[in-house]
Amino acid sequence: MSEQDGAATDRGDGAPGNAHGDVLHELAAALMDTGSLISSVPEPLRVAPLPGGERWLGPVQDVLDRLTGRLALPRVEAVPDTDGLWAAELAISRRLALDAPALARAADGPLAAAVRAAVAGPPGEPVVLPAHDGTPLRAYAAGRPGRPAIVAVPACGMPVGLVAPWLRALSGSYRVLTWESRALFAARNKAGLPPLLGHDLPTQGRDLLAVLDGFGVAKAHVMGLCGGAPLALAAAAVSPRITSLSLWHGDFELGGDAPKTTHQKDVESLLAMAGRGPEQAAGLYRLMRRPRSLDKLRPDVAHHLVHPYASPELLRRYGLLNGAIMTTDCRPLLSAVHQPTLVVTSPEDHTAHPDGSVHAARLLSHGALRSLPHGDHLTAFDAGPELVGIAEAFIRDHDRKGRP
Repeated sequence: MSEQDGAATDRGDGAPGNAHGDVLHELAAALMDTGSLISSVPEPLRVAPLPGGERWLGPVQDVLDRLTGRLALPRVEAVPDTDGLWAAELAISRRLALDAPALARAADGPLAAAVRAAVAGPPGEPVVLPAHDGTPLRAYAAGRPGRPAIVAVPACGMPVGLVAPWLRALSGSYRVLTWESRALFAARNKAGLPPLLGHDLPTQGRDLLAVLDGFGVAKAHVMGLCGGAPLALAAAAVSPRITSLSLWHGDFELGGDAPKTTHQKDVESLLAMAGRGPEQAAGLYRLMRRPRSLDKLRPDVAHHLVHPYASPELLRRYGLLNGAIMTTDCRPLLSAVHQPTLVVTSPEDHTAHPDGSVHAARLLSHGALRSLPHGDHLTAFDAGPELVGIAEAFIRDHDRKGRP
């Protein structure tokens, strides 16, 4: 069925409000959420429906074709089962959770309304902004202009969907901005990657200031999550426009002053190898394609976590960019940052060692440590009620005291 034919079968212009509309909206939202990965995979991508859905592959393919067409995404092929799918295809299949019988029944449902509803909410569609060196950055904004601003700095290489819970949680009261790592995302779907013009930590930190400029924001609180914490420090050390910071489960290089987890050491070695050149990156890429690479990843976010491994070139660039973040000594930055800073961690974080956050808080002239009894590394991205309350209370306290 052509896209024109698909448009003719839409029913109504309102938001999804019936069973068919809800099924289509959920799939449209899932395709939006996996869109960066779908666009980055270098070969035709396959997905499998939930078990038992083989007999409805035709209607499922029809719906997928119409939705990906409307969302300007590459075509995704529906296959009977997961046999032979590689890691990225499995991760996307799990996120789409294709309920083949329900999609077959909803094939003539309100497709246009489902797409509008999926695009409307945070994070929405990207705005392409120029970095200081001209690199196009995919940036996002949620909440009304003019409200107090927050910039959420995600981990390197992660699609916006990983930090979207924070945009949804905070955009009712704040203007929340974020962006995706330079040169790891095409400026537009189906476009090639922009050149990697710089990858050191100061360069990546300046991208944060470019996002403020691009959205016309004079000053902001900055949240740095995981590898986003060193970027937040790099920007705050050189700009008073960052009025306060919160650093969540930060991945800090502190020399011999604080230990690192086995995970940090392993990833650091992998990135060093990937960044050496195309041949080394291609070898690691072949290893990361194996389905077992998903074994320890949460299914609801695995499609974000595997994005930097979606192609050999992405992995090479990720090795350079995240390698710079993980190996640059943060101690001079921590000593240079004088803005009020909240540092949050938990002893249950086995990804970024909590002692790194403890030591970082000590080095900050206006640092406060909050060690929560529970919460692993990915909890920081979930924006649960307790974490949102902590963030909002710190920002309100800073605003009330009016510290520079």
